[in-house]
Amino acid sequence: MSSPQTPQPQSPLPGDDRPVVVAGTDLPEVSFEERVQLFWFENKTTILLTCVLVLVVFVLKEGVFYYLDQRERAIGTAFAAAETNPDKLRAFATENSGHKLAGLAWLNIGDEAFKAAKYAEAASAYEKAEPLVDGGVFASRAQIGRGFSLSLGGDKPKAEEIFKRIVADEKQAATTRTEARYHLALLAVEAGRVEDARKALNEVQQNDATGAWSQRAMSLRANLPAEPVAATETPSAPATPASEIKLKLPGSN
Repeated sequence: MSSPQTPQPQSPLPGDDRPVVVAGTDLPEVSFEERVQLFWFENKTTILLTCVLVLVVFVLKEGVFYYLDQRERAIGTAFAAAETNPDKLRAFATENSGHKLAGLAWLNIGDEAFKAAKYAEAASAYEKAEPLVDGGVFASRAQIGRGFSLSLGGDKPKAEEIFKRIVADEKQAATTRTEARYHLALLAVEAGRVEDARKALNEVQQNDATGAWSQRAMSLRANLPAEPVAATETPSAPATPASEIKLKLPGSN
């Protein structure tokens, strides 16, 4: 005898023959592929826009890096082509103002002007180079070059101010500060301040005992007037106390 089949509930809506799911019955499990498809259909626009944005940023970034690299190469090539020609270097420095290589260009211009004894022009070029090479290995060279050019050009007070500023700057290399002290000694000698010169030369020898600047300091010191010798008093013989004075009278032993 067969068991009677359980009748399926029908939709209460007329014409709707779909079976009504009875509460408590198990729903079919949604597969992973179906969940992925559902997520894609709901978010495909956002996903595509994000991918496009990432691609655009990557392309722009690589493009900027490529442009900067090519620009640096072009600037380096132009700087090398200028060599030591002051006119070409000046044009390069003007076209690439603010670039570190422009600082090196002004430094070379200063060197060429210094060799030609154009000290005012050299000092001006070194001054333009200073902020562009600041913090680098050529910074001290620009400062010393400017001070020395001003000294030879006749502006002794300004040159002395620059050298004193270098000596006081503890961030400067020891060799640079020693060289500045030597130049201060030269300026003091020219101004007739012999004692100031001796003081600066002493500092040179203390900070560069066996170096080239110490040897120059010794040569310069040899040409200075002899140091005054303090007058020394010859000690007089101590006076004989009156109690110890003996008189020898005639006829006495």
